[in-house]
Amino acid sequence: MYRSDYAEKQLKIMQQIDEDHTLTQLANAWLNLAVGGPKIQEAYLIFQDFSEKFPMTTLVLNGKAVCCMHMGHFDEAETLLLEALNKSIETLTS
Repeated sequence: MYRSDYAEKQLKIMQQIDEDHTLTQLANAWLNLAVGGPKIQEAYLIFQDFSEKFPMTTLVLNGKAVCCMHMGHFDEAETLLLEALNKSIETLTS
């Protein structure tokens, strides 16, 4: 519904419960993407942190790619999206 104000309120509640929880960080990254502007870099850093902590998933790859597109880094975004596509294909064929 494009209610970033409501999402921000919910994120604050989540942060009060556990600011470092993976789901809280993921919600923070997606809210930062929705808000845009300088928050895009913050979202990218969250997805980058996920990619270092956990095995790469299509969700993380897509999130990083969206951040790259917002920042104008289309070559990197394309690479990430192709990697996500390959992961999806591997999952379907295994």
